[in-house]
Amino acid sequence: MAPINQQMIKSAGMIQAQLGLWQEHRWREVQRLIHVICTNLDSLQTGRRYLEQCTHRRWYGAALRLTGRLESKLRDLPYTVEQALHLISSAKEPLPSLRQLYEELSQLQSEFGQVTYDLQERIISVSTDPIELEGVFLGDFEIGLEIDQLAQLQRGSAFRISALDPHPAATNESVTHPHVSEECLCAGDAHVAIVQALATGRLCDAFLLVRSVLETYNPLSPYVSLDQWDGVACYDCGYIIHEEDTYYCECCDHHFCGECFSYCHGCDASYCRGCLTSCPVCGELFCEACMSSCSECDETMCILCLEDGVCSSCKEEMEADDEKESIESESQVA
Repeated sequence: MAPINQQMIKSAGMIQAQLGLWQEHRWREVQRLIHVICTNLDSLQTGRRYLEQCTHRRWYGAALRLTGRLESKLRDLPYTVEQALHLISSAKEPLPSLRQLYEELSQLQSEFGQVTYDLQERIISVSTDPIELEGVFLGDFEIGLEIDQLAQLQRGSAFRISALDPHPAATNESVTHPHVSEECLCAGDAHVAIVQALATGRLCDAFLLVRSVLETYNPLSPYVSLDQWDGVACYDCGYIIHEEDTYYCECCDHHFCGECFSYCHGCDASYCRGCLTSCPVCGELFCEACMSSCSECDETMCILCLEDGVCSSCKEEMEADDEKESIESESQVA
């Protein structure tokens, strides 16, 4: 006979206590729903009497308004009853015994090889083998069951997923797996099965379900899709591109995609579009060094649209003034 593991016994006791609180919560919720149902039935009974009076006295307008309110309560009633029945059904399961929970922890040891019991933090942890999905290496993960969260299963997962050899998404370091963000698992369709396994004390099944989610890629609901896992995000539009396909702007020190990168039409140097300015005259893009101001009107434009530091408009005005002065001078001489 295998020696009794004291850590496993203490953990089993903690889990049983939390599952008892979870069951108590469900009974309290059943009470609340039944109270809502009874309140609605009282309202319906009162509404029925008022409707009888309205019909008897031929107050058809009042009857019409009243039936609208009654209809709303009647529509809500089946949903509330269904919720109550579902909770009653799920809470019928007896609490697992300490022996059952101890055996589940023993089975967990057999399935994963090593189980870590942190009784101070009240966490039971196992580790996965390194995981690779569709050619993307993600490393191994620690699956931690937070015992105190078992009393609040309706609020979310009791599992915490930690990357032991992090290979996070290039665009978000908190996403260490397509279905894990900030150590929270999005289990998708498996969520209900995981909660049911925990609620009935099938601890090993719950851990295996979580591992299965980690070893499977659902392209319909990832935090970051695998085809965008490795790469660099364009600083401007956010589009994910492979590093070798990026363009580096020395002016602002960021990487960009081809759509957000261009060149200066004055000096041919490459820059991102944010570091280039569109010339108001010709409409082409220029770097700061290739932009200047007209010495006459002080309007900023590219150096290609300036002649001797003067824009074409001012140049024409200056030529027109010179011609006018020339004509006036000839007239005075004549």
